[in-house]
Amino acid sequence: MTSVPALAQQASAAGIDAEIVVTAQKREERLQDVGLTVAAIGANRLSEARVNSLADIALVVPGLVFAPSALTTPVYTLRGVGFNESSFSAYPNVSLYIDQAPLSLPVLSTLVAFDLERVEVLKGPQGTLFGNNSTGGAINFIAAKPTKDFHAGAELGYGRFNTLDVAAFVSGSLTDTLTARLAVKAIKSGDWQYSYTRKDGIGKTDNAAARLILNWEPSDRLTISLNANGWRNRNDPVGPQYFRLRLQNAVGSTGPAGSVPATLPILTYPFAPQNARATDWNPAAPPYLRSNLWQTTLRADLEVTDSITLTSITGYTDFNLVNRIEYDGTALTVGDLIRNTGGIQSFTQEVRLAGKLDNGFRWVLGANYGADDVLETGVISSRDTSNFPTNNLPGNIYDSDQHMRNYAVFGSLEYPLTPDLTLKGGIRYTEAHRRVASSDRESSDLSPPIATAFFNAVWSSLSFIYPNYRPIQRFDSFAIDNRLNANGTPLDPATYGTAGVYRSSLKEHNVSWSVGADYKIGPDALVYVNASRGYKAGSYPNLAAATWSQFEAVTQESIMAYELGAKTQFLDRRITLNAAAFYYRYNDKQLRAKIVDAIFAQLDGLVNVPKSTVVGGEIEATIRPVDAMTVNISATYIPTAKIKNYQGVSGVAIDPATFLFVPVRQSYKGARLPFAPKWQLSASARYGFPLMSNANGFVGGSVTAQSRTLSQPAITLADRRDFTIIGRAVFGLNAGLEDPNGAWKVTLWGKNIFNKYYWNNVIQAYDTVGRFPARPAEYGISVGWKI
Repeated sequence: MTSVPALAQQASAAGIDAEIVVTAQKREERLQDVGLTVAAIGANRLSEARVNSLADIALVVPGLVFAPSALTTPVYTLRGVGFNESSFSAYPNVSLYIDQAPLSLPVLSTLVAFDLERVEVLKGPQGTLFGNNSTGGAINFIAAKPTKDFHAGAELGYGRFNTLDVAAFVSGSLTDTLTARLAVKAIKSGDWQYSYTRKDGIGKTDNAAARLILNWEPSDRLTISLNANGWRNRNDPVGPQYFRLRLQNAVGSTGPAGSVPATLPILTYPFAPQNARATDWNPAAPPYLRSNLWQTTLRADLEVTDSITLTSITGYTDFNLVNRIEYDGTALTVGDLIRNTGGIQSFTQEVRLAGKLDNGFRWVLGANYGADDVLETGVISSRDTSNFPTNNLPGNIYDSDQHMRNYAVFGSLEYPLTPDLTLKGGIRYTEAHRRVASSDRESSDLSPPIATAFFNAVWSSLSFIYPNYRPIQRFDSFAIDNRLNANGTPLDPATYGTAGVYRSSLKEHNVSWSVGADYKIGPDALVYVNASRGYKAGSYPNLAAATWSQFEAVTQESIMAYELGAKTQFLDRRITLNAAAFYYRYNDKQLRAKIVDAIFAQLDGLVNVPKSTVVGGEIEATIRPVDAMTVNISATYIPTAKIKNYQGVSGVAIDPATFLFVPVRQSYKGARLPFAPKWQLSASARYGFPLMSNANGFVGGSVTAQSRTLSQPAITLADRRDFTIIGRAVFGLNAGLEDPNGAWKVTLWGKNIFNKYYWNNVIQAYDTVGRFPARPAEYGISVGWKI
């Protein structure tokens, strides 16, 4: 996607960010004084890198990996810790915030990255201050704030694929005590992908976003800030590229609903060419997306005394979505999400007291409450699949109604034992409650209406397994309770063998904690050591299933993390060099993996991986050899990110007694965690030079690179071949003219200038395996001005 450079900065035309101040510990402090690994990207660098989304941020922050999911829900993985789950209701491992207000679910972050002062990426568990669901880390978007003086600006850009983008802001005082800032952006483009079997196209961009911030200071001790932002997204989903045929059942296989014919259309369907723009889809049901978000946050800061501040942050978010997803990357119906709808209502409240004593002792005490209600419904069809129990069925509708409530109290302490040595610690107690109602039933959108009759016939024929089964009515849930205890007895004798709506609840609690020490070696050198434990709440999936066992939850996961780091500056702070090493013990990792449904065979589901390990290190350098030049280099190296103990599904077999599918399992010990490349690199350089009295020139370039990784753990050669995400190096360039005082700027830019073909995810959709390609080469021009 072409992006509008950030207009947030009121910085010098040299395009170099001043030394960054961050709020990683929920107070402002110099980045180099924070004993944590934090990647902070200022407004000018966001502009030069043309950052417009978290997908773009992942390109400039090594260790952070972005992947689109099958349902367009973004997946974020940080240092090998992530949750590759596409359900709207799935909490992330990397928590997201805007000005410390939670964006509790990943899909809510789609269009938040505009008019920003900076972005902070906190690496490692952040459970004590940022709460549950931050086992990988936390990302905080800091919006540009209102100014007392009047400022305004606009930027207009045009790029490849007829992309037109515009952004603008206005900021200033409304009264002596009230300031405001209004920012807007919009992007519109034509199709960037095409069908390789006919003349057709998809991939248009059409979105708009706005943010209003009001700051009111009724007294010297009280500040109240209102942040109201929203967006409208009509971007087409990325079309997958069909490149591998993996039949679930061989031609000629037979079962209760028929057999796999030799005329199955997918057997002769051509693979997509190795071109990012090539894809295919059902022309009668082209993919689309329509989503809207509105968020309001109210923050109040009251200085109770000169050394104690009371802070309240209240947030409400409303989100809705309707889309159609092309799963299989063909014009057939091997696996298509005909319609997917969803809604999210989220409320959050945090109250905290923060203080500092004369001896430098700092403390924070607080409490959190969060409520997330998520409704999601999908209509899926797989009539062209080799899965013979379903290849004669037009499709089905599955839904999930989930309600999550989270409660927490937390505190942190920092004590300067000596002028150079500071001890620190934090603790948080969390309770997470979740209840769900899930079902799978015949769809009124698809014909003929035979699904209910089919499942009544199947379940009735298995009376020796399910003697309590009673036929259901059309549009009732056909999912049957097949859950068993470890000893083979029914988990719930009252519902075992009956079909209906799956209802369940999950209540969990945990104690996150952190301890550490910071040691200053002079004014420009810091060494720190941290140990922390973080948790991520359990999760229920939303998926098509014939049995209740597929709807079951995964329980909470935890990480025990150890980190040693150093931050240094020298040569009059012209060189900044930071480094860190980390070791994670990863227990009960939540994984989107293949599970076996008795009727649908292999489906995506959720499992806990008992034990995993992550070991790595990273380095970051900023070099300013002259005032007008900045070089940024950062890299992450993770030699170990592997599973230690997990028996996973490697295939299916047919039970000869029941003709139902049963799993074939194997050990995944040693398999690498998904989206965890061994190394990642990001480097950029920018040089400005005078041309005339009223204009300076500038040139810049960037490269982002990473080694290959996998979209799911793989043991077999076939899995490693099919689910590999190749390594790549992607280059960008920019050059232009700007006013020495920052009043105007003209930029020529290019992204992925060598048109590198690569992909961000690989997903199996029944019989097909498809890649989700990254965008090809893009280039354009932008013109901006500010007053």
